Amino acid sequence: MMSGGGGADTVGSLLASIAMSLTEALRILMFADKRQWGPDEFEQIRVLEAALDEAKKDFQEMAPLVHGQFYYQNDRTGASLVELRALQAKFAAHAQNFRDWVRTGGPINPIWARETSELKRDLHRAQCRAARRIFSAEQDQPRCLGAFQVYRQQRRAEAERARRQRAQSERPPWQQQHEQEVEAQQQQDQGTAEPGNPSRRKTSLEDLVPVCNSVGRFERLGRHDAAYVCDFCDGFLIWHDILRVPAARTPLPPGSTYPNWQATGLTSGAEDGVPVGTEKQVVFPPLAIANHVPPDEGDFRARILCPYCDEYTYLDQGGQDSEEEMRYAQDERGFADVDKFREHLEWNHTALPVPAIPVISSSVSNCRVM
Repeated sequence: MMSGGGGADTVGSLLASIAMSLTEALRILMFADKRQWGPDEFEQIRVLEAALDEAKKDFQEMAPLVHGQFYYQNDRTGASLVELRALQAKFAAHAQNFRDWVRTGGPINPIWARETSELKRDLHRAQCRAARRIFSAEQDQPRCLGAFQVYRQQRRAEAERARRQRAQSERPPWQQQHEQEVEAQQQQDQGTAEPGNPSRRKTSLEDLVPVCNSVGRFERLGRHDAAYVCDFCDGFLIWHDILRVPAARTPLPPGSTYPNWQATGLTSGAEDGVPVGTEKQVVFPPLAIANHVPPDEGDFRARILCPYCDEYTYLDQGGQDSEEEMRYAQDERGFADVDKFREHLEWNHTALPVPAIPVISSSVSNCRVM
C-alpha cells in the first residue's frame, strides 16, 4: 500500500506504509490453508514477523536519539525520503508476491524468505541513516550517531567507575581491602580479570563490545582484512592483515600512566615473510568505533578522532632562531583510517622504551690520531 503524494511524504508516513506491506503479507499467510504446508511456509512467517518486530523496535529506538518522535516521524530530509521510497516500492512488490501465491497455490518460493531478511536489513540501515542525518544537522558533534552512542556509553561507564572510586575512598581502609578482595575473587570466577592483574577488571572499552555490535557489524574484507561497517554512516573501519578482531586489550605494564589502546591480533599472511598467526599490535576496535566520523564525500572509509588529544594544537619549536609555530596534532575531522590513527597513538600515546646509554671507560675515552 502506497502512501500519499510524494510531496506529502515524511519518514514516518513512508515507514508506516512499509509496515502495512509487512502486515498485509503476514495476514495473507496467516489466513492461508496450512494443510499442505512445509517448513518453507512456516519459515516465511517467521522472517516476516521478525522484520515487522525489528522495524517497530528501530522506530521506537531512533526517536529518542533525535529529540523525540515528532522530529523523526516528520523529517523530510531529501536523501532519507528517496531511500525510503525505494524501499517502500520493494516491500510493496514483496507483499504482492504472496497475494499472487495465494491465488495460484503450490509450494511457496523459498527464495522469498531470504529476500525478506535482506529487506529487513536494508530497512534497519535506512532508519539508522535517517536518524543520523537529523542528528548531524542539529548537533555540533563531529562523531557519527552510531559512534556517539558508543562514546556516550563509554563516558557513562567511566563516570560510574569514578563515582564508585570516590565512594570507596571514603570508607575505612579495612573495608576497602575487604571489598577489593571480594571483587577480585568474583572477577576471577567470572573470567573478567586481566591476566597477571586479577584486581583490575576489564571495564569501559571491553564493556562496549555489545554496543558496537548494535550499531554496526564486522565482516571480512577480502582474504586478509577485517572491516567494521557502521549502520548509521556506512563508514568502513579497516584493520589490515588480521585473522580475526581481538575482543580484549593487551594489559599495560604495572604503573603505566599511558592510555591502554592496544590489542593483540594475529596476522593473516598478507605481508611477505610474515607467517600466518604472527602476533601484532592493533587498535582495540571499540576505541576506533566510539570515535569515528562519517566518511568524506566520495570516500567509504570513516575517519577517526583521537579521544586522548584534549588540545588539537601544540607549539612547534623549530630551532633556536625560529619562532614557535602553532601546529595541529590532528585534523579537525581526525585521521584518515585505522592505520593513521594507530601511528598517531604509537607516537603520542605510548610509552617508548629509553635505550640504555653505553658507558665508555676512561681508558678508551681519549682518542689519538695516529
